[in-house]
Amino acid sequence: MEKKIKLWFESLGDKENPDEFDAKQLVKLYSIKVPKGKRLGPEDEFDVNGINPPYVLKVCSSDILHKTEFQGVVLNNDNECVQDNFKMIQKRFVNEHILVENQSSYMGPEFIIGIIKDPALGHAVMVGAGGVLTEIYKDTAFRLAPCSINDARDMIDELVLSPVFENFRGMTLDKEKLAKTISQVSWLAHDMGDKLSQLDINPIVFSNGDWIALDVKVLFEK
Repeated sequence: MEKKIKLWFESLGDKENPDEFDAKQLVKLYSIKVPKGKRLGPEDEFDVNGINPPYVLKVCSSDILHKTEFQGVVLNNDNECVQDNFKMIQKRFVNEHILVENQSSYMGPEFIIGIIKDPALGHAVMVGAGGVLTEIYKDTAFRLAPCSINDARDMIDELVLSPVFENFRGMTLDKEKLAKTISQVSWLAHDMGDKLSQLDINPIVFSNGDWIALDVKVLFEK
């Protein structure tokens, strides 16, 4: 196992699974960009220093994977309302950490990059249409991990959504950077080995010239 992965595992302590903040620190090790943010505990003072508005507030717990369904996400916070909304979400989720992040603006569709583990074949990397409608679209492509950038490029081309990379309605999405990100995620899975059960980056969006992982979930093998 890579040294950087070992150090990341050590940072988790005795957690059964990483929370969103932890998971984002993991993908950052593989040059995958995430919004600037910080995790605040129940006893921490409210602090947004170093983060630009607008802000997104999220409950940050490995036990709450579907935050939106539990009213655990508050979007579009400016400097006037963010502290009050922070207190509100704290009361809603007593004793949980809260993630405060810059809310990324982006153009174009949301994508998902994921890792699943097949009992016989091992890890596979997936890319597809992302966001809350992932299960409805079912527009996905798979390769065994690790995969090359060329393999990842072919995966993108297999998607029904692939025309959005051809300047569709003026969209200027960078397919090459997305392919590189898919390959990096596949190598992350390879480096984690049997410890990794599942990984989801959903959504990942194109913002200010880069692909940004807005939400990341990681599950370990039990």
